[in-house]
Amino acid sequence: MSAVVDSASHEPRPLALADALATWTLRKQALPELARALALAARAEADGHACVRLAELGDDQPAFDLDALRQHAWVGDGTAVTPAVLTADGDFFLWRNWRHEQRVSASLLQRIGDAQTLADSLWQADLDQLYAGMDVNHSAGQRLATARALGKRLFVLSGGPGTGKTSTVLRMLLLQQRVAAARGLPTPSVALAAPTGKAAQRLSQALRDGKARLQQSLASQAGDWSAALAAIPEGAQTLHRLLGALPAEDRFRYGGEQPLPYDIVVVDEASMVDLASMRALLDALADTATLVLVGDPDQLVSVSAGSVLADIVAASAQGGGFEQHTAQLTHVWRTGSELALAYAAARRGAADELRRCLQHIEACGIHAINDPRMLATRVQHWLALPQWSALHAACARVDDPAAAFVALRAQQLLTALRAGPFGAESVNAAMDAYWRRANGGAQWYPGRPVLIRNNDYARRLFNGDVGVAVGRGNALRIAFETVDASGQPSLRLLQPRELPDFDLAYAITVHQSQGSEYGHVAVLLPPEADNRILSRQMLYTGISRARNSVEIWASAASLDAALNRVSLRAGGLRQALARRTLASNAPDCAPW
Repeated sequence: MSAVVDSASHEPRPLALADALATWTLRKQALPELARALALAARAEADGHACVRLAELGDDQPAFDLDALRQHAWVGDGTAVTPAVLTADGDFFLWRNWRHEQRVSASLLQRIGDAQTLADSLWQADLDQLYAGMDVNHSAGQRLATARALGKRLFVLSGGPGTGKTSTVLRMLLLQQRVAAARGLPTPSVALAAPTGKAAQRLSQALRDGKARLQQSLASQAGDWSAALAAIPEGAQTLHRLLGALPAEDRFRYGGEQPLPYDIVVVDEASMVDLASMRALLDALADTATLVLVGDPDQLVSVSAGSVLADIVAASAQGGGFEQHTAQLTHVWRTGSELALAYAAARRGAADELRRCLQHIEACGIHAINDPRMLATRVQHWLALPQWSALHAACARVDDPAAAFVALRAQQLLTALRAGPFGAESVNAAMDAYWRRANGGAQWYPGRPVLIRNNDYARRLFNGDVGVAVGRGNALRIAFETVDASGQPSLRLLQPRELPDFDLAYAITVHQSQGSEYGHVAVLLPPEADNRILSRQMLYTGISRARNSVEIWASAASLDAALNRVSLRAGGLRQALARRTLASNAPDCAPW
């Protein structure tokens, strides 16, 4: 296995900011070493790293004189505000990322220090009822997590797809309600959130379904669970909406002197939460509130800087107290055992095992894609899937858009790249041209899917929202599944001319698919093995979006490269948590 310190989770971003920063520094300070270090830090941030490790640069980079760099007035050790921070290990931070890490680590460490131990008599009987009828061995991890979360101000629940994370969170919240009642305390208020609207919708639906099933199970148990069930909200919201985003002011309503008015905050798909957002969340929590982070640390991390969930899970593996605040679920309930084995093989980077698994599962497989011609042939096979006729039939009726979304989620093509011949843009153009010809050349036709690019607060559409055209002619509308202000799911219908900027969504990037699930998935990798986008986390995230079956479109070399390359984010949070290092007392004002 080869490991690279590279996010490998998105395509290279424009580096104009890094170059401009270097040029400005040279003009102000006439110190090339400082200018180069700042430019490298800015480029590292664009790739998702909190810092650049100057002591570990490759052979293609001249070495830095770190002692000389430390002498500059713009470079500090973190105890006072400076544009940059250089640690004893040679990690070079822009101030904002250094301060984000310090505040996040201090808050997390404070929360694990506030744990309480509750007597078994308060919860053991209720725990037994919550897991009555479930296989004792298979549910052992869920039972442990549900009990371990009691009395904690921070709890992290991790696990792969289908391991019952949402089901466990539901039981966790119910047990918290019952324990509060047994102690004569007020009913804890609960907020549910996720990084994206799509993930929030999935969490809402999963909790509604879980409550309905659990209500039936608990009806046969002693005691009345109705009050506890009623106290669990069914609607989740985006993290930005939870924090009260004020776009015009570029800040959040909650934080500092105005904490969130909730006793328990649950954040699903936490692997997608970046360092700055995690700091904003922790700053907004009341000191007595409990934060529950739920996610899969083996998935792709956030597009922006940081890998907070993965850092917490890694720190917990080293002990020091965090292990009592985390639990990992491993038993897969939701999918067939063979597909679960394929997920596990990808997570471990076991190429031969992954190939064997996919060869023996119906509708699964690996298809060689070495050039654009082979990709075009594969796309034609994809267009021949029977799911498309079901989608177009469902979308022809404007009066039942919910059925259209069920059909839309039956299949999805995921790409590692956005641009280029093997990217989502090219595949979308080819598929759209095919369906436009099939619909008499019309630009809009039933089943045309779109993905919103940016937040549009006026239309209540947000980055990553997926819509699909329903109806025909003058009655054609673009339907969107959204979440209203109370977190409840709703459907919106817009005319095509009302849409904000969008991409087609026949093919979307793996990053854009996070928080979603589809019946059948195809994952397209670029054929060049040296493409920096390839990583194990990217491939695992892509194939684990599949509920029933998955196929991989890749050259043998690119598939092996993806499985062998582990994406690691550079930063100091993981080490700070493992060492239980407290933050400095430097003020929060940040020049950069």
